[in-house]
Amino acid sequence: MIDNKGFTLIEMVITMALVIVVIMITGSAFESILKSTGRLVSSEESNIEGVVGLEMFRHDLQQAGYGIPGAYLTPAPTYTEAVSSPANLCNDAPNGVPRAIVSLEALAGASDTNAYDGISYAGLDGTDYLAIKATTVGRSKASKKWTFLTYSAASGAIFSEKAPHRWSSSEDNFKNSDRVIVLKRTFLDNGTPTNTLIFNNYNTGDPTIYWPDNPTVLMSDNFNPGSTDPTYYLYGVDDGDLGMPFNRADYFVARPAAASSVPSTCAPNTGILYKATVNHAGGKLVYMPLLDCVANMQIVFGWDINGDGVITESSAYSSDADQISVSGTVSSADIKTVMLDPARIRNTLRYVKVYVMVQEGRKDINFRNTNTLANNTYSVVVGDANSSSSNINLTKGYTAAELETKGWLNYRWKTYRLVVKLNSF
Repeated sequence: MIDNKGFTLIEMVITMALVIVVIMITGSAFESILKSTGRLVSSEESNIEGVVGLEMFRHDLQQAGYGIPGAYLTPAPTYTEAVSSPANLCNDAPNGVPRAIVSLEALAGASDTNAYDGISYAGLDGTDYLAIKATTVGRSKASKKWTFLTYSAASGAIFSEKAPHRWSSSEDNFKNSDRVIVLKRTFLDNGTPTNTLIFNNYNTGDPTIYWPDNPTVLMSDNFNPGSTDPTYYLYGVDDGDLGMPFNRADYFVARPAAASSVPSTCAPNTGILYKATVNHAGGKLVYMPLLDCVANMQIVFGWDINGDGVITESSAYSSDADQISVSGTVSSADIKTVMLDPARIRNTLRYVKVYVMVQEGRKDINFRNTNTLANNTYSVVVGDANSSSSNINLTKGYTAAELETKGWLNYRWKTYRLVVKLNSF
C-alpha cells in the first residue's frame, strides 16, 4: 500500500491562523466600506430631500407678492390671518394692505399649540421665520389660476354683466366652487403698478365680501370695469370660503411634540424645516415637512433703499431695531421702517438669501468637529465672506460644552444656500 501522509497539527494551526487573519482584514475592510457607503447613502438622501424641499421654498419666494392687493376701496375689507404665535406676529389683518414678505429674527421659545393637525410644535430657538404672501403659494388648484376681464367682454344674460376671458384649456379656467379676488391695475407716473382690490362695497354693513360668488360665468356690475381704460385681473385663491384675499405660506424650523415625527437618526436638538399654509377657515397652520435634521435657518435681505442700485443687506425683522444687522450706510431703524411698509418692500427689496444648516449623514463617533474660535467656541460659518450681514454664524458661536450638550460635535453639517432675485416683484 502507498504511504499517504496528512497535514500535521502544526500545519493545521498555522493555516487556520492565516485564514483567520485574512478574514479579519477582509471583515475590517468590508465594515469600513459599509460605513462609507452608509454615510454616502445618507448624504445623498439628504441632498435629494434638500433639493426637493428647497426648490419648493425657492418657488414660493419667487412668487412673493403675486396677485396680492396693494390698495383698497373705501371702506377697506376686513379679513383674518394666522391665529397662533409666532405666526400671528406676521399678520397684516384685520384690514391692512398685505406685505409680500414678513420675517422674524431669531425665534425664542415660540410654540404653536393650535395647529390644524392638533400637534404642538416648538420653534427652534435662534432660527429665523419667514412668511410669504401670494395667491400662488396655496395648495388648491384654484390658487394656480388667473384670468382677466375687460370692459368690452361679451355680455351675459343679465344686462351689464360680463364674462371673464376663458383659456383654451379647461384646466386653466375657474370652476363654480373657486373663490377669486379681482384687482384693478393702474400705473403711477413713474411706471410703478398699483393693484386695487375690487369688492362689493355696495353690500351695506358687510364690506368683507371681496370675491365674486361665481367667477366662471358672469361678473356682477360691481366687479366690472366701468370704462374702456382699465383691465381687471382675477386671481384664484382657494376653492372654499376665504378668510383673507390671498394665500400665505410660512417657512420656519420647528420640532413637533410627537417624537415619532422626528427621524431617530437626527442629532439631538435639531428640528424640521416646515412649509405651513394658513388655513382660510379658522387661521390655523397646516404643516408640511420639507427637510429633516435642521439645526438653523437664517434670512438675509438685499435692499435698494434709494433706488440707485446700491444694495444694503440686513437680517430678518426685529421689534428692536438694534437687533437688525445691517451692512451699509442705511441705519437699522430705517430698515425696520421699510419692513413694515408694504409699498416700500415691493419697491426696494431686490433679493432674499436663505441659509439652512442641515445634518449630513448619521452620527459618527470617529468624527469630531474641530472648528474652534479664539474664545474656545465652535462655529460653522456660512454666507458671503465679503458681507458682514450674510456671513452668518449659524451655530451662534456655541462653546464646546454647549455643543457637547446639544450633541452636535459628532455629526457632519452642510449648508444649503438659496438666493432669489425679485426683479419682477
